[in-house]
Amino acid sequence: MVVPYVMSEDQPNTLSIQEMLELQCAEVDMLMSMFPNSGEFEMDDPAVLTEIQDFLAGKTSNEKVLCTLGFTIKLRHTGQHDEVELVCRLPHEYPATLPEIFTRTNHLSRTQHRKFNDDLHTYVQELERGEICIGSVVQWAQENISKYVTAETEDAKTSKSDATDNTFTRLWIYSHHIYSKFKRRDILDWASELKLTGFSLPGKPGAICVEGYSRDVDDYWYRLRRQNWKRLMIKEKEDQLISDHDGINKLRKFQGFEEKIFEPRSGKGREYHMDLGQFYEFLEKHNCGKVFHLYFGVEGKSSAE
Repeated sequence: MVVPYVMSEDQPNTLSIQEMLELQCAEVDMLMSMFPNSGEFEMDDPAVLTEIQDFLAGKTSNEKVLCTLGFTIKLRHTGQHDEVELVCRLPHEYPATLPEIFTRTNHLSRTQHRKFNDDLHTYVQELERGEICIGSVVQWAQENISKYVTAETEDAKTSKSDATDNTFTRLWIYSHHIYSKFKRRDILDWASELKLTGFSLPGKPGAICVEGYSRDVDDYWYRLRRQNWKRLMIKEKEDQLISDHDGINKLRKFQGFEEKIFEPRSGKGREYHMDLGQFYEFLEKHNCGKVFHLYFGVEGKSSAE
């Protein structure tokens, strides 16, 4: 049985989950033909496409389709070798709901890259629901990237004066849940890229701690909150001046950044949660046990108690 997905009142069309997945597969086929060269179009997990195609062919039930389509399109600025990656993730309800899209590049300053992502987000928000739109987003990115490249020189001049960051920041972030393997990968990759330390706790609920130079932590939070979350919030922010004598590493509570797994226990569907007693012990080991109450509203207890 195909269950219809009904849009809001200002979006009168009604599409079933099956119809939306059919549109997604058709759009992926179109994009593959638009970007046929090796490395131009890459699926996050090709097995997901096969899984959806099996569902559409009646080989599996929709309860089996848990993962969503995700892919990266590599764009080049006209006449340049500078590469911009357009990262796209399609919820099952797309195109009734908007896709999750952001860019990655090493060829724009942080300021210009953030502005590019902001403007891209604004453009996507204005698109009509119910219509596939990745092709339009690709066209917008190709037509507009030159504006941000042109602004790069001026941006570099103005950023020299504030190049020094002497503030250490630690963020304690709470999420309703962290299941998506794509988000879990981004959480780790961005921390590594920005040289942040801390940890992430997947499952329900989810928790993230990042610490490092204030500018890098702010950039991390900016990227994180642009993704689709049921609930994501900063529980506490700690700022401290970095002394010339001790340096930043004296202020860190963690060495490196890692995903922590504490005896996950299954719940309904794909839900799972960690042993919070072990999580509390982990926090205590790093002299931040008080944060447990901040996250969960109760005092922490070790698993042995």
